Amino acid sequence: MFSNRDTSTLLDKLVALLMGVSRSMGRKVLLVADAYYASGKVITPLLSQGHHLISRAKSNAVAYLSVAEPQRRCKGRPRIYGQKVRLKDLALDDGAFASAPSPVYGERNVMLRYRVLDLMWRPAGCRVRFVIVHHPKRGTIFLMCTDLSLDPLQILTFY
Repeated sequence: MFSNRDTSTLLDKLVALLMGVSRSMGRKVLLVADAYYASGKVITPLLSQGHHLISRAKSNAVAYLSVAEPQRRCKGRPRIYGQKVRLKDLALDDGAFASAPSPVYGERNVMLRYRVLDLMWRPAGCRVRFVIVHHPKRGTIFLMCTDLSLDPLQILTFY
């Protein structure tokens, strides 16, 4: 039933729909979505139920390096986030990229360059796998995955 007092957003409705589908199937789900859905409002309920998200990250996204364990415990809450890094800046370091043939359907004789980084991401509140991909014709894209066990080329293939 429709009500004009309903305050749920499109993100809330997507998560509710996905949870209903996963319950009826009885298995965990890997959601592949656009950059619009890469938000804490989607990631938090997915991770709490054991599901994962693959999404395109926005080009102005920032992440944080991991914090080194302190030698001795200080007062207050331990730091969660380390130094802030921009993904665009990480895409400029050509020496850190690996090459592989494109796993994308229908592409032949195309070599991609990619870089994988597991960084802390504030909207998720946990470590997330970022894959920066340089495509010779399509340019650079930033992909994000909450499942740290997936191979970077798998992430690219799924997206």
